[in-house]
Amino acid sequence: MKDSADTISSKHSFLGTYLRLLGAVRPYAWQLSWAMVCMLILAVTTGAYAYFIGPMLKFLVSRGQEGGPEILSLIPGLDVGAMDRNALLMALPLFILGISLIKGISYFGQFYLMGLVGQRVVADLRVRMFEHLTALSPAFFQRVPTGQIVSRFTSDVYAVEQAVTYSIATYLRDTMQVLVLTVLAFVLDWQLAFIAFVVMPAAVFPIVHFGKRLKTVSKDSQVSLGAIADRLHEAIRGMRIIQVFGARAQEHRRFERENRGYLGIMLRSFAVRAAQSPVMEFLGAAGLAGTIWYAGSRMVDGNLDPGHFVSFFAAVMMLYNPLKSLGRIGGVTAAGVAAAERVFELLDETITVADRPGAKELSDFDGEIVFDDVHFSYGSTEVLRGLSFRARRGEVVALVGSSGAGKSTLVNLIPRFFDVSAGKIMLGGHDIRDLTLSSLRQHLGMVTQEIVLFNESVAFNIAYGGKDPDEQSLRDIAQKAHALAFIQALPEAFQTRIGEGGIRLSGGQRQRVAIARALMKNAPVLILDEATSSLDTESEREVQAALDSLMRDRTTLVIAHRLSTIYRADRILVLDDGQIVEEGKHQELLERGGIYRRLYDLQFQREQQEANVEANQER
Repeated sequence: MKDSADTISSKHSFLGTYLRLLGAVRPYAWQLSWAMVCMLILAVTTGAYAYFIGPMLKFLVSRGQEGGPEILSLIPGLDVGAMDRNALLMALPLFILGISLIKGISYFGQFYLMGLVGQRVVADLRVRMFEHLTALSPAFFQRVPTGQIVSRFTSDVYAVEQAVTYSIATYLRDTMQVLVLTVLAFVLDWQLAFIAFVVMPAAVFPIVHFGKRLKTVSKDSQVSLGAIADRLHEAIRGMRIIQVFGARAQEHRRFERENRGYLGIMLRSFAVRAAQSPVMEFLGAAGLAGTIWYAGSRMVDGNLDPGHFVSFFAAVMMLYNPLKSLGRIGGVTAAGVAAAERVFELLDETITVADRPGAKELSDFDGEIVFDDVHFSYGSTEVLRGLSFRARRGEVVALVGSSGAGKSTLVNLIPRFFDVSAGKIMLGGHDIRDLTLSSLRQHLGMVTQEIVLFNESVAFNIAYGGKDPDEQSLRDIAQKAHALAFIQALPEAFQTRIGEGGIRLSGGQRQRVAIARALMKNAPVLILDEATSSLDTESEREVQAALDSLMRDRTTLVIAHRLSTIYRADRILVLDDGQIVEEGKHQELLERGGIYRRLYDLQFQREQQEANVEANQER
């Protein structure tokens, strides 16, 4: 299954992605080093258990005649020769408890430290992803569905967390245990060890095979989860439309199709995982069976000490457990690497609009905006063609035209949401591409038709992006935005949380909060993109009064859906097919009888029809 249209492309190999993921651990090398020390101690104490189990058994079977001194002679400062059988019997359990205590402490240390490293790596990745995401241009968000982006912060990051916290820990810990136990097995009896481990190279092939299969399946599952998240996000946003148009069954089928796709992928994943364990089990059993056969024949011939064989057998039994664990962890690793690949794809996404080397800070700004032969294309489609005009300080310039004429594209070029394809835009005599983005956007305010508010307090939304204002400043700004009355009527006034997207406010109230936010920023350039088009007449009147306060003494570019709202503009630019075809004041353009006159007449007729319908309804 492929990622959605238009998702982020893959550029990384499995090994390259895994090494890059390990690179994210580098800032926590100190914690990782101590975790490895704990793992080494854990491996050594595990080997000690295996090594001493044979002598322990000999001591018990021989009733204290053999085995005990062999165990305790390794304890520094202990005179084993001076100890009688009862003393040895008392010392052995304490010895076992000591090893167990050391093993337990080392296990706790490695588990906690690896968990700490994993969580910090994941936290760092989330911050880097979010920071990078906020620097990407709107073109990226038009191309990549929201659900795909969200899935990278949720399911993908969770899989990366599992890979860092558990996979790396398992590889380090179990590999150390395998090495210690393997060395111990060869020290005890190299011939037995050779037979027992002849099957180990064969075990590598299924581990590699299963790892490749699981990596593919895991990436497909992450893509599918992203598609499910995207479908869910769309459904939640459009729930009213779904219900009003009776499209629940249709949306159910769309969601079910994505869900079935994910189910199929997960069934393939379980098939691979289900086959992995018995294959590894069989290979382990084959090595163990050969070892037992050979050891039995040697003991019958009297060429193998039973105590050594018990220790060897314990080492081999302990060895296959970490081997199986290494085989199983391949699935977690594959899922983590597949998820890390998607995370890195986001982090590697090119920032198309960025500061040029040596970009200047925009400080002294006279408020003048100049478009000089500006062209802009979306791919191969040219949207703006040779636009040239000047908006002077304090001037209100209105942009009108039919849908698709290029009005919104024009104003989106000023804050550099996109860069021009040719020509240049000047602010204060500077090409905006030669200015730092932060200083450029600091001089711009924007109010759009689609208001973006955050699920925070009214005060937070008004002061967004700036310093925390005092109560009086908030009141003054709200008064200018014609918003103070309704804000004071809210349950907690300025501290009232307004819900996701400001859903607890009406359309006109949301617009006035947005206008208050622009007033608080106090930028010299103001962009109004159809700020009143979706409002009823009464709300529009309130919002227009607020906009009049906002536009005062500012250079303002206005995109107006209703031409009645821009008749007082200093100049009106009429766009058609990406070009300025008419320019002048309201009355001048009406008298010319061109495109503006036609748009005005069409809208006047429509508004007159709406007024007649409302009058008939009132009767």
